[in-house]
Amino acid sequence: IQRERLERLGAASATTNAHCPPAIIEAIARPDSAGLTLLKDASEKLAFSARAYHRVLKVARTLADLDASETVGRIHLAEAISYRMSAERMAQAA
Repeated sequence: IQRERLERLGAASATTNAHCPPAIIEAIARPDSAGLTLLKDASEKLAFSARAYHRVLKVARTLADLDASETVGRIHLAEAISYRMSAERMAQAA
């Protein structure tokens, strides 16, 4: 499924969501309306850089894939954002 999705978008060289360039990840990880609202709110409150924003999208797309979901939903984004927040807390503690 992933290979077909990436070939359709002209990114056949990318083998995983983590290797997708930002333009491709925005196309394949387009969130539903509730997810988009959550992502916008989180990116403003947590001051995500563009890189952090795209990393959250990549993780959310992977979570949606594991859930066998075509769309990236609010639940996938919430989990991805929670991982991002946990990683930042661990970095601050070190």
